Amino acid sequence: MTRLKLAEARKQAALAQAPYDRWVDPDGEVKAEFRRDGDDFHLRFLDEVDFQITSTGQEVIAWPVPSSTEQTAQSLFNNAVLPLLANHSGGLCLHGSAVVIDGKAAAFLGPSRSGKTTLAGAFAKSGAPFLTEDVVEIERQEGGYRVRPKAPALRLFHDSAEFLLGPHGEWAEAEGKQDVSAPEQLPAAEKPARLDAIFVLASSEPETVSLTKLGPIASVTQLIPHSFILDVEDKPRLKAHFARLVDLSQDVPCYALDYRRDYRELEHVIAAVREVMSR
Repeated sequence: MTRLKLAEARKQAALAQAPYDRWVDPDGEVKAEFRRDGDDFHLRFLDEVDFQITSTGQEVIAWPVPSSTEQTAQSLFNNAVLPLLANHSGGLCLHGSAVVIDGKAAAFLGPSRSGKTTLAGAFAKSGAPFLTEDVVEIERQEGGYRVRPKAPALRLFHDSAEFLLGPHGEWAEAEGKQDVSAPEQLPAAEKPARLDAIFVLASSEPETVSLTKLGPIASVTQLIPHSFILDVEDKPRLKAHFARLVDLSQDVPCYALDYRRDYRELEHVIAAVREVMSR
């Protein structure tokens, strides 16, 4: 089991090593940089936290910047570092959210700020409990796959929280995302559920909900960008991870899902997804 060790806050000094990989958000802003430090890995979330990951993966040291918090370090550890280590060790974690619809899991994959967490909250509000909101941890089992539940809270911007729960709450004046737990209005699933479909969020925002089933090759192509890869230069591990994605795409149907990012549109998205899941 990987242990997180929180060190004292410090500024992010310039590093001698050039990054071998970066995470870039949809606006082109670099969010994280990957470097090597001997046999260890150095993962920098710019202006937030530096992580030192030991080569064994048994311990991770975190140095928050002075303006950051221990909660931010813990959140990044749970939602980024642990999935990276899981996939590095042969697991299958994807960036997305998941809900339970009539006993079956539906996963929604997408980049940051694509709407996947708000969508999970809207499903939960409609009676389909959410399983996870940032990392979809998938386990292969006899006859298929299942998704494991995560923390029973959604990380939402204040406008999404207000849409789902109303304007009167601790989220009303909040800046950025925060954990929102409201078990009565937004129920969370407590047990794993069999993965029945994967929906990859697109961004063209058509006038009406667009839902298209993808073939095997297109499915793998769409799954790759939502993977957590610690070492993009480790070809044997990349090949093994790609093989796991191929298997997943052959066993679980994948769909391209696109819709206008308007809260009023979510009821139509829910209806379209439910229809697909009922087939």
